[in-house]
Amino acid sequence: MKTLGFSSGSRREGGRRIRHVVFEERSTLPVSAACIVASGVRDTLSSLFGEAVTLKLYEPSIPTPSAWIAIGRDATIYRARMGNADAAVIVRPADASALAAAAFGEHAARAAALSSLERTVLERTVQAIALQFGPICGSGTYESALEPLTDLHGFTTFFELQLEHPIRSRIGIALSRDPPPQAHPAVALDELHDLSLELIVHVDMGRHRAADIGELEPGTVLALPVGALRGALLVAGRMLALGECGVHGQHYALAIDRTPTGRDEPAA
Repeated sequence: MKTLGFSSGSRREGGRRIRHVVFEERSTLPVSAACIVASGVRDTLSSLFGEAVTLKLYEPSIPTPSAWIAIGRDATIYRARMGNADAAVIVRPADASALAAAAFGEHAARAAALSSLERTVLERTVQAIALQFGPICGSGTYESALEPLTDLHGFTTFFELQLEHPIRSRIGIALSRDPPPQAHPAVALDELHDLSLELIVHVDMGRHRAADIGELEPGTVLALPVGALRGALLVAGRMLALGECGVHGQHYALAIDRTPTGRDEPAA
């Protein structure tokens, strides 16, 4: 989803640091949903390892095509087909070794390639992790087996879990589509009844040369246009009504006679 943000670089001007406004791609996956998944993964791994697990969550993002290549390079990738979106678990070689070793009560990763038994343990660990993905992509439909992948083509959203205890390891999680933005209910008119608004009447004083306007000083008298004096009723700069200006009792007044159309110019 394109959102308005600020560039990473900046420049100095007049003693101030200025950054450019840019549109950037951001994930619409709520951090709160990713936190629920992280909590479930932490509890799952604690049960598998037989000891408490601590981890850190890196917030969801939309990687660039080159970033996806770097994320999946030399990694073990499993796809779980879910109810609303597919999910992928990405484990790099050193992280896969650490996870497999932790399942056997070892806290040091091995440099050698995983054995057949260790790969089976890793796959079952990933399967248990994938069971926690309900809050972000619906219920799973992958009971038969996880699908191994060679790349992350077709995935859009990515976030990462960094295990800090009892092992140091990272688990990447990718989604095949970003959740649609949540619609928020509009403000009902009844909720605005007690709101105070400032009404301003804009009166058209005719056209004047820019040079004459630049010479205006306090006390200068401007002649009103001949004939009916037209005015526009404004709220926060938006034109609400048009009418004829005059006096009612001891007050200036505006007699509204029509609402503006697309042909009416907004007041300056």
